[in-house]
Amino acid sequence: MHIKNFSGYIFLLIFLFFGKVSSNVIFFDVPQKKVELKENSSDPEFTVYVHSNSKKNLVLKVVGPNQKVVLQKKKKIFGMWTWNKTGEFSYPSLFHYYTNNKNNEIDFEIKKDLVDNIKLIGKDDDNLKKELIEKKMSLKLFMIKNNSFQELNKQTPSFFKIPIKLPYNSPAGKYFISLSLMKSGSKIETERIELLVEKPGISSLVFKFAHKFSFIYGIFSAIIAIGLGLIAGIIFRKN
Repeated sequence: MHIKNFSGYIFLLIFLFFGKVSSNVIFFDVPQKKVELKENSSDPEFTVYVHSNSKKNLVLKVVGPNQKVVLQKKKKIFGMWTWNKTGEFSYPSLFHYYTNNKNNEIDFEIKKDLVDNIKLIGKDDDNLKKELIEKKMSLKLFMIKNNSFQELNKQTPSFFKIPIKLPYNSPAGKYFISLSLMKSGSKIETERIELLVEKPGISSLVFKFAHKFSFIYGIFSAIIAIGLGLIAGIIFRKN
């Protein structure tokens, strides 16, 4: 509680010193530097505090650890079916946008920023990107939420808070938070604040291992799959 009050005082000082200097002042802070995801909890994991006197569109961006997905195509070689790598997706595991836009219209610049951050190594395919975005949005890992800036006080309309609720299926790791001004194709973005997200249980360990040692994880997974296949074959033969 003391940390949040301290952040409020910092914002007040910023406002007094810089509030009248520029019409595009933007500052933000995250009191927590580490959070833990909790299952079946409706409370926000953390709150972002913002000060801005700009009349432009404000966009807070929360970006999760980067992840890769290999695209494969079934191919027959010497009479045997195998999988051939055709490309690779690289994108943030979580991508949330929170805006001060009062209506339900999604800003074109936000859509463009989302698509541009999905990298496809290989033959570019907009349909694949569209399917990925739709899938991630259904899981709430990609999200664009308008009218998210809540005034802290009616007497100081340039101070806001944004409660952030992460879905439980969010991966553990380093997250980055930034604040942007977007208008008519121009974009001003602040420096990013790093936030460590932890997740209890073995799933977090598996996720970390799979992303830090993807090659070893792939070999290990293949060995398990072959072993299970051999065991299933022996059982079926006995029956």
